[in-house]
Amino acid sequence: MRSQTRPQTKEALVVDNNEEESKVLASLLQRAGHHPTTTWSGLEALELLKARKFDIVLISSYLPDLYVGDFFERFNRLPVQPCTIVIQEGQGHAATLMKVRSMMGEEVYLTN
Repeated sequence: MRSQTRPQTKEALVVDNNEEESKVLASLLQRAGHHPTTTWSGLEALELLKARKFDIVLISSYLPDLYVGDFFERFNRLPVQPCTIVIQEGQGHAATLMKVRSMMGEEVYLTN
């Protein structure tokens, strides 16, 4: 019988102006054994990316304090380690997690 090894814990940054959506995504990532950090602010997200290494960034296509195009322009100028970026396009956490699960190296199961 083959033993299953748990994939390495990942650092995830969730940037979403919808507090409920952020909480759901963070909770699901945490239950999967990862370390999520959340913010509603694109400007704060850039500061966090300067200060810490993240493996994945989940970012809303709408940020109240910064146009997402400006976010990426500033992001490209940061001296940060490479990471995977997933843009949420108003599709809800289920569709976003379907995109993320293969990037995180494990299955993320949705439960009610």
